Amino acid sequence: MYIRLARAKIAIIASFAIAIGVSSTAMAADVAMPTKAPMTPPPAIQGWTFSLTPYVWATSLSGSTTVKGITTDIDAGFFDILDHTQFPKGLFQLAAFGEARNGRLGLFTDIAYMKLGLGASLNRSRGTDELGGSVGASAGLTIKMLIAEAAAAYEIASWGGLTSPGSRTALDLYAGGRVWWQHADAEVTASGTANIVGLTRTGNGTLLASGDVSWIDPLVGMRLRHQFAPGWNLVVSGDVGGFGAGSKSSWQALATLDYEFCRSKTVIWSGMVGYKALQVDYSQGSGLTHYEYDMSMYGPVFGITARF
Repeated sequence: MYIRLARAKIAIIASFAIAIGVSSTAMAADVAMPTKAPMTPPPAIQGWTFSLTPYVWATSLSGSTTVKGITTDIDAGFFDILDHTQFPKGLFQLAAFGEARNGRLGLFTDIAYMKLGLGASLNRSRGTDELGGSVGASAGLTIKMLIAEAAAAYEIASWGGLTSPGSRTALDLYAGGRVWWQHADAEVTASGTANIVGLTRTGNGTLLASGDVSWIDPLVGMRLRHQFAPGWNLVVSGDVGGFGAGSKSSWQALATLDYEFCRSKTVIWSGMVGYKALQVDYSQGSGLTHYEYDMSMYGPVFGITARF
């Protein structure tokens, strides 16, 4: 009898163990273990994006300009120009860069208007044989110019992770044109034997030579775009142009660093700092109709970019 009771107890205990085991298995099947969600990159921006960057170019000048046989040599830094500027006749500038981009294709434009008033201490004048006399000291030079550039760019290569795991680098080729318009007033003193044909005698007894020209330079270039990290972007570009179609030759180099400091639902704001250099050698006419602008323009640039 005792043996039958022992066997019954063993059967009851085994039944409870099996029931508990089955229940635990069922609960484990119903309650899934938590898993880490896979990391996915943010979706790429589709369609066109646009950016606009008003900027200031702290321009220095080195070269020469010739108006109606009077050549003025210039070597003036930005702060020299600023120190000798008398507003509103002196320094004035409006400039902006804009770009539209869709995938690998980019369309951009760069427009700058500037007025540079240079005092007599910042330039030196010399005349040509056609003047029939020697030109004395310069009394001043004023240059007004509009430079409008438009080009199309295409991304030919891109790389990821060159400087950090989240970095991206892209290389663009671009081609387009640069339109120039200039008006120059060179004011000088001259000897009594100077030929004043085509020159204007001002109220203070000096001679004024004025010229107004425009031309178009074709250009080709290359641009490197590098994102160090989200919000930090470096752009380095260079182009050559003219090729005798407009100017004899021209070239431009630009490097900018862009940092995002604010964003809203529709606009991303960033600050831009960089350096820009532009050189051109343009000439037309001869003698008293000669106009020439052989100048290097260079200096730092500062701007604010809105992307949307």
